[in-house]
Amino acid sequence: MMKEIYPFATFSPNKLDFQNARDLEWLLPNGLGGYSSSTILGLNTRKYHGLLISASENLARWVCLQKLDEEIHAGRDVVCLGTNHYKDGKITEGYRNLERFEFNYDTVSFFYDTEHAGVSKHISTIPEKNGVTVLYNIKNRSGIGIEFRINLMINSRNIYDIMKEGSINFESKILDNKIIGIRSNNRYLTVFSDKAVCSENKGDGWNRNVFYSVDCERGEDCVEDMYLPAYFTIRIAPKERDTFTIIALGYDTEGKTANAFRELQGEKKTKSRMLSGNLGTSILTLLTAADSFVVKRNSKKTVISGYHWFADWGRDAMISLPGLTLINGRYGDAELILEHFLNHASKNGIPTRLVDGKPEYYDVDSSLWMIDRLYQYARYVGSEKAKEFLHTYWWTVLKDIMNHYLGMEKDGLLLHNFGTWMDTLKRENTVEIQGLWYNALKIMERFSDIMGEEIVDTNINEICERFEKNFIRKFWNDEYLNDCINDNSLRPNQVIPISLEFNVIDESKAKKILDIVEKELLTPYGLRTLNRGNPAYKGIYSGNPQEREKAYHNGTIWPWLLGPYIKAYMRFHGNRTHARKLLEPLFEKHIKEVGIGTISEIFDGDFPHKPRGCISQAWSVAELLRAYFEDVMGKKPGFEI
Repeated sequence: MMKEIYPFATFSPNKLDFQNARDLEWLLPNGLGGYSSSTILGLNTRKYHGLLISASENLARWVCLQKLDEEIHAGRDVVCLGTNHYKDGKITEGYRNLERFEFNYDTVSFFYDTEHAGVSKHISTIPEKNGVTVLYNIKNRSGIGIEFRINLMINSRNIYDIMKEGSINFESKILDNKIIGIRSNNRYLTVFSDKAVCSENKGDGWNRNVFYSVDCERGEDCVEDMYLPAYFTIRIAPKERDTFTIIALGYDTEGKTANAFRELQGEKKTKSRMLSGNLGTSILTLLTAADSFVVKRNSKKTVISGYHWFADWGRDAMISLPGLTLINGRYGDAELILEHFLNHASKNGIPTRLVDGKPEYYDVDSSLWMIDRLYQYARYVGSEKAKEFLHTYWWTVLKDIMNHYLGMEKDGLLLHNFGTWMDTLKRENTVEIQGLWYNALKIMERFSDIMGEEIVDTNINEICERFEKNFIRKFWNDEYLNDCINDNSLRPNQVIPISLEFNVIDESKAKKILDIVEKELLTPYGLRTLNRGNPAYKGIYSGNPQEREKAYHNGTIWPWLLGPYIKAYMRFHGNRTHARKLLEPLFEKHIKEVGIGTISEIFDGDFPHKPRGCISQAWSVAELLRAYFEDVMGKKPGFEI
């Protein structure tokens, strides 16, 4: 007997106030970097929302199919199920017919209840294809026949842009009565149905002045027009029920779209990843969310840093690697991600980020994190497997990177004037870079043993001795570690060194650090980036990009920092119950508040700590999962290196 399937989260939008319902967002990834995303009302509040966002091989993402808005035609009555916000303040009220919304891991479902019909709409992306499937189930309750109409709202732009009428040339053609092809300057979209009939839109073909309220709040372009070339219809007899699908596929060329269509026609339906009720926990949901960040990149894999707008960044990928791939045994994916970034390494290190497939280099810590994550990988798979992975080529790349860093060394410390994760601030000779540097030196010693080869012309032991002599003298201020050699700001970066495998901070000092961080920076959702008593503190992340930047690393809360904090806390205090409680607000509350089933990028430093930034951030999810499994549950790597 089959188990009943329960959703992870269910909402009754009309029992919430409009604002709260508007703020609840969902996202379904496709494994290529594309996705489907909106709110539980079906109201798009960001330019990043869309039913089909396709991704190219270089992770450029394009809005292809903005929405499907439905209407029920019963005699002279027309009931609209779609909800849109317009520049003049008008909001179409299809959401008032929305009885229930469900989030179910790889599917979202909308349930509408009207006088004439009950309608369910189930949306899922197509794994590893730029496609989306929408399954409709309609029950005609009336004594007359009804026509169910699905209006296509088309776009063809980068996720960062806005489309205006006339800015893009469209050419649409109904290929038979159930398939339409839509060509634009840069995309080709195919939409087809198994039962519904496609007809040309006889109107002027545009939905104008659609307003994105969240983008407006962020000081970004927020008004656009959508192309309306056609609609699908199906007729349902009195008291009858019917089920049908709409499928959309969108790529940069007609040939790629046609190939995806042929492949889809030949594939069998895959089973849903929905979990039964007794397994529907927040941890399993976050493990599913973790899958969304690991995407194909040519023959390798990479990490999407955050949805909706980030692509792949070296630092984010490395910090996220254990929580996305090691704790769940996806060692092959870990290798492909590491190889992706090592393939683009220069003598200065791995890329800071890749933009349209081209690497950019302007940080100092991504490669230090990479060395640590290679070590964590080795601790999971063992020295023999690690040696096999490093082999001659990657080992040579690592040595070249270390030689670059050695040119920056003085008195054992790594001197730098740029390139930290707090990239909105100018921070020189920072505490976390020193911690990562010392950790990397010690790891390279162990890698030398594994590879059976010393690092030529380098006495790592002497550098470590100089570091051990000078680090505490230059950074310790009797209460905590300075953020930089010449800056005693109280920031969370000092937690990173005491969380690493190799560090020079003794237990007494480490406990003092944890105590002051708990008192001044710890919140229910992560660590503040600056204490509230500092004149530079900004407790609200809002306004235009310039205003937001002032708060981004000056008080804003970052959940990912709970990962190193919990690791250090368990190392020096060991209270597993308390560590678990630190995760509960995010795992049990926040996971159903904004991006359903995932964790936001940042939160306001001030109460009530409103979530901000990306609704789903890789290192937020990854580091908290890692902390839960490794530190709270004690599921440590199986090898000592």
